[in-house]
Amino acid sequence: MKIEVHNEGDCKRELTIEVEAKDLEADLDSVCNKYFRQARLPGFRPGKAPMSLIKQRYKDAIREDFLDLAVQKSFRRAIESENLAPLQAPHVHNVSYTEGGPLRFKAHFEVLPSVEIRNYKGLEVEQTKTEVKEEEIEHSLRQLQERLAQYTPVEDRAVQTGDFAVISYTGKFSEGNDPSFQAQDIYCEVGGAETLPEFTENLVGSRTGDSKTFRIKYDSEFPNKKLAGKEVEYTLRVHSIKLKKIPELNDDFARDVGEFKTLEELRTKIRNDIALDKERSARAELQNRLLEQVIQSNPFEVPDVLVQKQTENRLNDYVRSLVMQGIHPQTLDINWAQFQERQREQAIHDVKAGLVLEQIADQENLQVTDEEVNEEISRRAKEAQQPVEAVKSRLTKDGGADRIKDRLRNRKSLDLLLSTATFKNPQSVIVQP
Repeated sequence: MKIEVHNEGDCKRELTIEVEAKDLEADLDSVCNKYFRQARLPGFRPGKAPMSLIKQRYKDAIREDFLDLAVQKSFRRAIESENLAPLQAPHVHNVSYTEGGPLRFKAHFEVLPSVEIRNYKGLEVEQTKTEVKEEEIEHSLRQLQERLAQYTPVEDRAVQTGDFAVISYTGKFSEGNDPSFQAQDIYCEVGGAETLPEFTENLVGSRTGDSKTFRIKYDSEFPNKKLAGKEVEYTLRVHSIKLKKIPELNDDFARDVGEFKTLEELRTKIRNDIALDKERSARAELQNRLLEQVIQSNPFEVPDVLVQKQTENRLNDYVRSLVMQGIHPQTLDINWAQFQERQREQAIHDVKAGLVLEQIADQENLQVTDEEVNEEISRRAKEAQQPVEAVKSRLTKDGGADRIKDRLRNRKSLDLLLSTATFKNPQSVIVQP
């Protein structure tokens, strides 16, 4: 077999392959024998028809199956011989074959670029300062108050501004064929910033058991594209009226939150948690800036197939984030093809970053142990409040454990960049780590 390798940049390869006729005989015989065993010809039992008749009757099908088999086997032998690892199935073209002669074809595919990362140690980066502000602590305390708020029922009076009305409603579009929609047991803050004025107007003065019907004409710029520019007739029913009671900030509140004796202990825990989060974010920001320096100083091409895959991943991540927010992607006025194209530049950066970190890990011989992988799985299981073995089994089945190992290895590369870096404060004074 003759093989010519043509390099088209860092990632693209084209093989020109020629296979001698004598090396094709076994594949052709294999295909012919398959048709011989399976063919159903009038006047002959299966496997008894003459081979000459089989070859004549199924000439085109035999040729197609033979070429498919021969091309695949020859391509596998070629990439093994040339030590190539295609990232996708090859594009095969210019196939040439006449019976009794050689097989010739070209195969085009992409491979990972062969690069050596340089200048990644001792990089200068500006130090990031972290500070916990009092308003951040107060914000966290307010969130805890909201979480522990109690809703007490109100009897013998109508709905007032500031109440929470527990309602159910149905909505019908005045025009068009859009289906109606409904919601049950919604806590509606009467007069609240998130409550439409029309709901507040119809709820004030209502009593438990009352029903109201009213219309809302939505502005064309309304965020929910399903409702924007349309008129909807609502019918709501008041099930109950409740007052929201926010607990006071005191030692009793701290004890209700957790294992804290005083409010000051709770404040200290919140301060420490915020500080830890900020330090983690600052560390990640430093690592990203260092990684960006390495990417800029080590230019190389990236495979289109990996960029396309990462572009699709970014699109899928965005769609999942919308769904988690309760937003149906189809209700948004988005040109998804254009959105995906806009993600391409970031996808190229993502792929470069991943390849750089993998190459640094290879050059530094950074390894991830099974114990480290198990620790990460245990951490994830704890966060998800699931049994460790169940999480580990699921990850093993879908390849998740290998992905965790890759991420931990990349994390070690980032740690290496940071551990060897030289820091400078905002006044550009160099500070050795």
